[in-house]
Amino acid sequence: MSNETIGKYLLKIQEKTIDDQGSYVDMYKIGEDIGLVDKIQTDHIVGILLKDGYIINGRENSKIKLTKEGYKRLKK
Repeated sequence: MSNETIGKYLLKIQEKTIDDQGSYVDMYKIGEDIGLVDKIQTDHIVGILLKDGYIINGRENSKIKLTKEGYKRLKK
């Protein structure tokens, strides 16, 4: 996945959150919103972002939110 796609994904999460602490959003809806064609692509991006510490999972498997590190990456 390109850095541009990953950046778009993080930005869309930020746009969908309600406050600075963030709220959980559906990872597949975010993927659809940025034009990913299937859940496999979304799973791949989410795996990268989880590994890098930019997002965390919620109680429901498809729910994610930005971490402090995720917000920092967006400010670069």
